[in-house]
Amino acid sequence: MAALISLMIVISLLGAILTFLTKNREQARTVALVTSLASFALSLILFWGFDSKISTIQFLETYSWVPSIGVNLKFGVDGIGMPLVLLSNIIIPLTVIFAWGETQQANKFYGLILLELVGVMGVFTSLDFFVFYIFWEIVLIPMYFLISIWGGPRKDYAAIKFFIYTHVASLVMLLAIFTLYFNALNVTGKPSFDIFELLKSYQVMDGWLLKGILSIKDAVFLGLLFGFLVKMPAVPFHTWLPDAHVEAPTAGSVILAALLLKMGGYGLFRVILPILPYSDSPGKLITIMAIIGVLSILYGTFLALAQRDLKKMVAYSSISHMGYVTLGAAALIPLSVSGAMYQQFSHGLITGILFMSCGVIQHSAGTRIIHDLGGIAKYMPKLTFVMLAGFLASLGLPAMSGFVAEFLILVNSYFTLPTFVILALFGIVFTAGYHLWAMQRAVFGTYNEKLGHIHDGASYEIASMAILVLLVIYFGLNPNPVLDMMTTSATSLLQFVTGIKGVIT
Repeated sequence: MAALISLMIVISLLGAILTFLTKNREQARTVALVTSLASFALSLILFWGFDSKISTIQFLETYSWVPSIGVNLKFGVDGIGMPLVLLSNIIIPLTVIFAWGETQQANKFYGLILLELVGVMGVFTSLDFFVFYIFWEIVLIPMYFLISIWGGPRKDYAAIKFFIYTHVASLVMLLAIFTLYFNALNVTGKPSFDIFELLKSYQVMDGWLLKGILSIKDAVFLGLLFGFLVKMPAVPFHTWLPDAHVEAPTAGSVILAALLLKMGGYGLFRVILPILPYSDSPGKLITIMAIIGVLSILYGTFLALAQRDLKKMVAYSSISHMGYVTLGAAALIPLSVSGAMYQQFSHGLITGILFMSCGVIQHSAGTRIIHDLGGIAKYMPKLTFVMLAGFLASLGLPAMSGFVAEFLILVNSYFTLPTFVILALFGIVFTAGYHLWAMQRAVFGTYNEKLGHIHDGASYEIASMAILVLLVIYFGLNPNPVLDMMTTSATSLLQFVTGIKGVIT
């Protein structure tokens, strides 16, 4: 069981390199699929071997890298990271299968998808802040090229905007990481980028900035929070997301929404919540997080309601759904936090169905504009079935994973954030509205003859979406396999923040 995590990362990296070296499409997609399935198999071994009753890091691996500055290759998973490792290894092979018909520079296309797997796996398992940051940045490069090479008419603009936004946020986060590093060095006299050591030293950090207006502690907290919120993205740092989604190829949109956005949420649980009680202004910082969470839920919902492009509507719905993650984390209740973690996992599955549906419609009908569609269910019954399931899951229908996540967040957040929860409830109403409205206009009703002859999705496309639908239903009926490990970690995480619960009520 040793070295499973590093083995997954190495296999994915070698698979990516080998895919780049392939000579034709058949070789490229075969290598990509075999590699991603091998990584998936290893993630299942990890998942089955994971003890949900233990909140500490499991499958720990440590390798010395640059000891002079305290950088080590340290990997491990707990209830925060394990579900996202599994999610990553579910999404990537299904994305490869969905994109089976890709013909343009196939070796580069599939190789970049595998590089994304390397990046997110590193983020979700790294326990060294320096290595964590390297993997955090690695994901930008393949996504930039996926958008700029295989994207739509405004691909260059969207790719550059995506890169600048997220890279600037990363640099702010890097500044906060170095502040933590040098603070720990002063405290212990020993160089180390170990995440837990740096977060522990945060407790004894002191000093002020801006002539005593802002403490260094709070500045570090806000720097880290900014880096994670931009990645999620949360309102008002969200403007890069719709452009990136609209211009990205379908595979890029799926990976972006299902995995890259989850890196921001992961940062909230791994870094932000552990240091929150030791900040100089925990009440104000919780309030900021709660406001951003509710703003993201409502603003994302209203913008989704106003969209004409089906894919853009789904993109804005992602902003809204990720707002629940921020709200659940800010509530500081174990079940609200585990609900927020579950929202990350659930949204990764659901959003895969939705963006794949948009891709199939674009490919078959030649448009994603809702008003230009209409009645496509007549010729696309399989796509209609899986898309409807995805929409129902996204609006929170019981027996689907989205319902479990939002129910846990809203019910438990009410204990500490009642006003914010009441406001968030309006988002649920409008979420149901734009999903049903889009389905009625785009899929059902009278067929728009201007579309000409359209056809249903290819078998490999429908199969990918159908597997995701089954997983959404399975984890909606039986959330315990991942919820138990999340709850254990959330309970352990919040044991020390009891003293600041309710500071804003």
